[in-house]
Amino acid sequence: MFRLRAALLLIGFPVLLLLSASCDKQGARQVSVDDAMKQAMKYYNRGRTVDALDRFSRMSLDYAGSALRDSINYMEAECQYQLGEYILAADLFETLINRYPTSPLVDNARFRAADCYYELSPRYALEQSFTYRAIEEYQALLDEYPDSEFRDLAEERLDLCRHKLALKDYKSAELYYRMSLWPAALLYLNEILETWYDQEEIMEQAHYLKGVCQAKMKRWADARASITEFLAAYPESRLRPLAEAQLDALQ
Repeated sequence: MFRLRAALLLIGFPVLLLLSASCDKQGARQVSVDDAMKQAMKYYNRGRTVDALDRFSRMSLDYAGSALRDSINYMEAECQYQLGEYILAADLFETLINRYPTSPLVDNARFRAADCYYELSPRYALEQSFTYRAIEEYQALLDEYPDSEFRDLAEERLDLCRHKLALKDYKSAELYYRMSLWPAALLYLNEILETWYDQEEIMEQAHYLKGVCQAKMKRWADARASITEFLAAYPESRLRPLAEAQLDALQ
């Protein structure tokens, strides 16, 4: 009998330890979501972003059913953004948009997701998939939230992204032109004129170069038409003297 009791005690002791540890964890989770949020925000506002991120990441698990779940998600994403982890941040912002579509934070999250791709967008000569994603996100914000407080900034950054893509196409056209590959240059120039219609400076240059390319290809009638259209569209252009000389040579 003594041995049996001793054995039960030996078995029971680790069980009690596990129960105790479980109770401690549950006790730690008794902190209200409001208090946990205040503590995490205190870290964030003091510039302790890594500590704040750790708190928000744990809160996203511990308070998954809370009414503040969208705010927790947003702040976790914002911390990743502040740390320069733009891909992770974009994923978290998009999670909020898809998971909590009625949240008042969706407007902010859409703008921030666009900002992530804007920050990842490289100089014009490189691959531009992030630039296209930024354009998609900024445009989605403008379409879905026309009265957004971020509208002006979104429009400004959208224009910068479109300018970058237009410049990339124009530089490609210029390169083919210098290589005497007129058809390839003309292909890019037509793409610019059809797609980047809001980029006036690049449109002006592309319109002029189109006429020159057509002249190089001995498409005289097309060249005359393009140069004539250019002179009518851009009467104050710095390229006007060159265009007039080109038109005279085509007569």
